[in-house]
Amino acid sequence: MAMNRPRRSAPSPRTWTTPPPLVRIPRGLRRRHLVAALLASAIATGVESCRQRGSTSDGPWLVVAVQDGDTVSAKAPDGVQHRIRLIGIDAPEFDQPHGRQSRDALATRVGGRQVMVESHGLDQHGRLLARLLVEGRDVNASLVRDGHAWAFGRVAPDPALVAAEAEARRGRRGLWADERPLDPADWRQSHPRQP
Repeated sequence: MAMNRPRRSAPSPRTWTTPPPLVRIPRGLRRRHLVAALLASAIATGVESCRQRGSTSDGPWLVVAVQDGDTVSAKAPDGVQHRIRLIGIDAPEFDQPHGRQSRDALATRVGGRQVMVESHGLDQHGRLLARLLVEGRDVNASLVRDGHAWAFGRVAPDPALVAAEAEARRGRRGLWADERPLDPADWRQSHPRQP
């Protein structure tokens, strides 16, 4: 007994007399997508280059300038100069009380010297976020321990830096010798940069 199944006809090939309609993207939207794609590509490239250039295995960097207590300019082993923001710390601004001492303390440690750079990506200003090491010693931590900077990290501060700050406070070293040292974030808020 054979089952009677309905016969399927072979699918007909699609023939187009005209090409399918193009989907038009509004001009403004196209620009936004292009800009977003270019920006994402630039960020990915920048972060990857930071990982490559900033690893401590790339060799020593030469510090060529010290801007303030937590920012330096340094030449990478490939000769390219970068601005580096020391990660995990916040030093007084140059015009703030203890700002010049903080900058001088950093300059004494790294100015004109070769340092190892442990990269942690870029900040919102395009600066390399990094820990600097001189002869194996953590410069970021030494600045905090000697009272020239605060431990910084709103979400998850480095426990070693928090302990170093507590030690500096107890010893009333550096900026902690003041009765009420002014946090750099508070100082920046009350002294906005002029254009």
